[in-house]
Amino acid sequence: MDELLEIIKKQAATNQSLTEENFLLREQVAYLTQKLYGKSSEKNTVQSGQMSLFEEEETPSQEDSDLPR
Repeated sequence: MDELLEIIKKQAATNQSLTEENFLLREQVAYLTQKLYGKSSEKNTVQSGQMSLFEEEETPSQEDSDLPR
């Protein structure tokens, strides 16, 4: 009978330890997921002095107007 109680105590301690580890791992996954896919990953800041590729309106060049149609 004492053997069974000892086994139960060990199993309860193991269960508690695994539950705590599971909780910590879930927190870590939530943190890393937020870091990877969170709001800040999509920030679009313009650095001073950096030129934009798409601000100018496209106009046909002089060479294009010389081509026969």
